[in-house]
Amino acid sequence: MLDILGMIGKGIGIVLLCILLLLVVLLLTVLFVPIRYHLCGSKEEAGAPEGRIRVHWLFSLVSASAAWKGGLHYGLRICGIPVFGSNKEKRKKDKDSRKAARRRQKKSRKKKPPREESVPPAAREQTIADTEIQETVPEEQATQAPGDAAAQAPVTAQKEGSGSAITIPPQTAKQGEGENAETAEPASGGKEKRTGKKPGIRQRLAALWQKIVDFLRMLGGLIAKLLALPGNIEEKTAHLREKAAFYLAFVQSEEFRQAAALCKKQVWFLVRSIKPRKIRADIRFGFDDPATTGQILAFAGMIYPFLGKTVILRPDFEEALCSGTITVKGRIFLFDLLRIAWILYFNKNIKRVIRMWKKEEALHDRQ
Repeated sequence: MLDILGMIGKGIGIVLLCILLLLVVLLLTVLFVPIRYHLCGSKEEAGAPEGRIRVHWLFSLVSASAAWKGGLHYGLRICGIPVFGSNKEKRKKDKDSRKAARRRQKKSRKKKPPREESVPPAAREQTIADTEIQETVPEEQATQAPGDAAAQAPVTAQKEGSGSAITIPPQTAKQGEGENAETAEPASGGKEKRTGKKPGIRQRLAALWQKIVDFLRMLGGLIAKLLALPGNIEEKTAHLREKAAFYLAFVQSEEFRQAAALCKKQVWFLVRSIKPRKIRADIRFGFDDPATTGQILAFAGMIYPFLGKTVILRPDFEEALCSGTITVKGRIFLFDLLRIAWILYFNKNIKRVIRMWKKEEALHDRQ
């Protein structure tokens, strides 16, 4: 029994050790396997510029790319499988549009045309004749005068080809009376307004006195502001001088100098770590003014030792143009980034500077 328990414990220990070693290997891989980047671009004399940037890690296990060729194209792949990108989104949109088109087609197929009701020809002719009579009779009534007795009498219309007749009752003309009543109300209201009493002399004098008092108050406030302006300006200038003295003392402090020196050192280390390892370029350029072309060439000659022999510049002093190709390759170690973050986060001088800054800013804000 003890032997069996010992074998089980030994097996569990071996499994845990394998998991621990796997985690250590994965951590070292993430820290020390570089993230590589590749940038290339080209420009023809009579064409639009094109460019592409690609970032990959661990033999393209994870890769991301972005390209510009008449439009932006981007994508992310894990183990060669596209996870995110413009092409995938475009395919998804096309698929959704096709599904929507199929649904519309199905709905249109399900809808049946409305059935035409079977109406006898005699009843159809009867309804048409009735509608024609109803349309023609009001027009005849409108042409008659309001005081004509014939307009007040009932109108009888006989259908063509039939003995039946339709009698239409007379219409009462109350619309004109309503309009006269409506027009009379505004007129009476206007008379009442016109006959209203005008304000008296006391009311006018009170309104004038109120305006004078308001003007004097406004003038007094303006004079008070003008008298207090020199004191406010002096207070503001004293506050600005105090704040400038604080910032000057803060910058000249020993903690700030040491923190700035450390940040500068780490920034240069980061630049050296992520700078391109390979640069290849063949560029042809020119400007309308040959003097400008010469100045650009002189500046390029100053930095030429940093560029290397793989960068070729071809100046053209006769015409204005810009064309060529460029390729840049480099790498970034995640360990370097974590190292810089660790040093800056746990540095005592940087913590003191941040603490002093927050404290003094709070004091100045209270003042």
